[in-house]
Amino acid sequence: MSRRPILLGMLTGLLLVALLAPWTGAALGRLAKARAARAAAAAAAAAPRSDAPVLKPELAFPRASAAAAIRARIERLAHGGGVLVEAITPTTAPAPLVMMEVRVSGPEKAVLAFADAIERERPLLRFRTWRVEAAEGGGVRLSGALVGAVR
Repeated sequence: MSRRPILLGMLTGLLLVALLAPWTGAALGRLAKARAARAAAAAAAAAPRSDAPVLKPELAFPRASAAAAIRARIERLAHGGGVLVEAITPTTAPAPLVMMEVRVSGPEKAVLAFADAIERERPLLRFRTWRVEAAEGGGVRLSGALVGAVR
């Protein structure tokens, strides 16, 4: 086999690489810019914003009395609806939030109305987790974690 076809193939390949080099360089430049923009966006999204409000101020509890206000709301609605409060315990939550574990029992209709009333009133409270189980005596037991924001 002669070296002439091999040499011709190599020269053709080098010529093709030389012709495509500007487009390849431009594509690699755009890829580098896109990767840098993605990294900057990921860094901005990962940075915590601790001073940003979670809710409007009128929808959040005052920081000093949040736990007492939540406890008072739970007891008031339970007493008004004929629901027995078995336990209310504060738990830890991230900075702008307050969380309480609650366990109540009573007739099914009253317990569900209690849960609905808890979430409808202002300032906002939401059940983060909840579970309804059958209780002794034909009623139901609602247990869950209530979360509210503080200002």
